[in-house]
Amino acid sequence: MKKIGFDFDKVFVEYPPFIPDSVIERLYKKKSSKLTYRIPGVWEQKVRILSHYIFLRAPIKSHIKLLKALHKTHKYELYLISSRFSFLKEKTESWLEKYMILPFFNGVYFNFENKQPHEFKNVVLQKLAITDYIDDDLDSLEYLAKKNPSVHFYWLYYNKEKRHNKCNDTIISIKNLQEFIEHYL
Repeated sequence: MKKIGFDFDKVFVEYPPFIPDSVIERLYKKKSSKLTYRIPGVWEQKVRILSHYIFLRAPIKSHIKLLKALHKTHKYELYLISSRFSFLKEKTESWLEKYMILPFFNGVYFNFENKQPHEFKNVVLQKLAITDYIDDDLDSLEYLAKKNPSVHFYWLYYNKEKRHNKCNDTIISIKNLQEFIEHYL
């Protein structure tokens, strides 16, 4: 049985409106030769908490509908694996309660211990023996692909221009979950 893992942000929940993805990426990652994500200080945490109010974080309804359809088939084990830090725990739980997607997953894993996001996801992927993983963060996927050569990775991208994939054929670019289901399941 396939075990499919999904990231949370940009897979099931939108980023806040009016903030370009490039700005969010710069805020989250440190500039260095090694992939490192920033754990924000107290003031930035407060700003991020404000940006995670439910009315600013719309669900991606088409993806939730497809999640429900996958769940109903009983052919797959489905896992939510997100690197969200602990300061967003309350906002995350509120969103999950409102949109009621938890029953469609066999397990839910959030990075509420504030580990490096890509390292946290690597541990969870290996622990669960995930066969397929979908995420919008190409840097994280490139790291994970090197550590997990038997996993099929899918980069969910929304830009018109694809960014060069440094892992060659190990990561497949998809525009939405419909494409994943139609072509890779």
